[in-house]
Amino acid sequence: MSSVKDIHWQNPEQLGRAVRLKRQEKGLSQKALAARLGVERKWVIRLESGNPKAELGLVLRLLDALDLRASLGDGKPPSSSKEGRISGPSTLDEVFGRLQRSERK
Repeated sequence: MSSVKDIHWQNPEQLGRAVRLKRQEKGLSQKALAARLGVERKWVIRLESGNPKAELGLVLRLLDALDLRASLGDGKPPSSSKEGRISGPSTLDEVFGRLQRSERK
């Protein structure tokens, strides 16, 4: 079972901590993750340290490589269901879903 739960991160440091936890959970070194992404180990170190200037495209590739997902909200605190999960997909989730379906065709 994953130790990384749904996290409502609000800054680069929180994202970096979540990435580090998931990388370690998967048994990947920073070097191995960097190789998967085609970046230098230094990039992974910076991201895990909370680099606020990390390239968005690379961050999205990193999340995909670690089987993590990101969603956007409207700035309101997330509402929770009984299971403690954020209820309902965001508009961005729906857009990504449509894009993924069209890529599979």
